[in-house]
Amino acid sequence: MARGRSAYKPVCPFCDSPIDRPKKVEPRRLGDFDCGACECGAVYVHDATGHNLGAAWVEALGFACNDDWDLAWSLTPGEDYQDAFLENYDIESNLVQPTGRSQDDRAVRAGLVFIRMSKDIRQVTHDGVKEKMELLSETRSSDEERDRAYFERRSHRYSKQQVKELVQNVEVEKLRIMALEDPLVLRKIQRLLYSTDEMLMWKAITTLGAVAGALATERPSLVGDLTRRLLLASSDSAATNWGSIETIGEIIRAQPKIYGSFVRHILGFINDPPSCPAVLWAIGRVGELHPQVVRASEFFALFAFLKNQEPKIRGLAVWAFGRMKAREALKAIQEMADDTGELRFFDGQSIRSTTISELAGEAVERIECRPDI
Repeated sequence: MARGRSAYKPVCPFCDSPIDRPKKVEPRRLGDFDCGACECGAVYVHDATGHNLGAAWVEALGFACNDDWDLAWSLTPGEDYQDAFLENYDIESNLVQPTGRSQDDRAVRAGLVFIRMSKDIRQVTHDGVKEKMELLSETRSSDEERDRAYFERRSHRYSKQQVKELVQNVEVEKLRIMALEDPLVLRKIQRLLYSTDEMLMWKAITTLGAVAGALATERPSLVGDLTRRLLLASSDSAATNWGSIETIGEIIRAQPKIYGSFVRHILGFINDPPSCPAVLWAIGRVGELHPQVVRASEFFALFAFLKNQEPKIRGLAVWAFGRMKAREALKAIQEMADDTGELRFFDGQSIRSTTISELAGEAVERIECRPDI
């Protein structure tokens, strides 16, 4: 429907019906977004800034799937669901402002992300989504009001250089405290994933995972938003070498009870050649501390990578199985004792150049629990 330059009431892009102002959903969700639903079955999520559309889209996808993330990440856009975006939405007046300015001359940059599942999927998720919508609250909960007051009382901003120096020194606790005062600290650490300094990039990966894990129970919305942004970035083939998958692994390593289910999501990238080394590295790091979390997913699908043609992939598979002391892989790893393939990777402490035979020897010793390891 064509629109002029005057403000108008928002409508659902799928059925053209008027929609209500999005509201907070209770119980509190990981993402800090207001949500709504149309009678046609579409759901929508409000991005207050207009700069966080990726996270809002993921939130809408999860909401439409009744938080069944295994279902959500298995769906195909265009076939299983449709999405749409409405820009220049002003939540205060519940109007679309085509000029980008409100009547009182406020800038209006927010938007609404819409997702509507296909009919068969809606039949599965409809009851759960409807129940959540019935719990919508017009006002923030007392916990949210307390959080808002907390940030207003302790409004502090830290520079990129301050964050960078602490990442270089792996000062996890200081960064955690800073992130409580300034939620943008996590984003500033995330930007270091794109550093041309390889060691700084790896420190950013491990530090961001540790800081996010430490914040998971104190600021779940911050960590939930970060994790979903990383998942979205991982789906972009241009971003897979920028540490997103590895960082998700570090978050799981730090908080397996909360984020352990995300192992299945990162394993979904295992057959994408550019992503495969990142997945194997993340599995090795998680499996070192929490092997049961890895075993709860498609663990045996990883065995095929011990025979991969690429030395780096074979080597990382050996290293991963060794870190998690996977006795099931012992015989196959023993047979790799003479594999002279070379690789270079970050082992959790330093960037290391080694051979597959050397990694195989270390893995065998770990699996057999020899005292010198």
